[in-house]
Amino acid sequence: MSGDGDFWGGLFVDLSVRIEWLGQMLDSIPKDGSASALSRLRSYAQALDELRKAISHVQAHRADPFFRPMFALEGELAGYLSRLYAWCDEIGADFERMAVALRRHQPTTVVFSHKAVNASYAQFEELVAAMRRSNDIARELHAKDDPTAWRAFDERVEELIWATEWVHMTLARPPGD
Repeated sequence: MSGDGDFWGGLFVDLSVRIEWLGQMLDSIPKDGSASALSRLRSYAQALDELRKAISHVQAHRADPFFRPMFALEGELAGYLSRLYAWCDEIGADFERMAVALRRHQPTTVVFSHKAVNASYAQFEELVAAMRRSNDIARELHAKDDPTAWRAFDERVEELIWATEWVHMTLARPPGD
């Protein structure tokens, strides 16, 4: 698990390792008889990797003095990121369980409950609303100092929100799509 020295960096490393491990597990699944399930798992892993990239783009702003306070553990962005990392850990464990079952030729489902996906999406929508309100306040106070940096930060946050939504949409696909 993450080291204490760099909380956000450690969580990012944990997620990166999980995604790399998942990719290796998917590569070890025999292609015979599980092609559609394997294809679905690969699409899940790809969406999760796109989310990882979006997280890295947001976290690249941690060193900037304008944005450092946004990553404080009591902040809205931190709440969003914390929940996002926990959720990635949860679904990553599900992906690994599915991949192991496929590799062992055991029965498994690679379809997620629409109810669970919708509940997760609703939770993230609430976190997004709180994060945007917090970002708006911070921008009003500090954007005049470096408007270009704030514009870049806003773009990265929107990319992160989109990537989170994309994972939800990927999980919500009906069987056969």
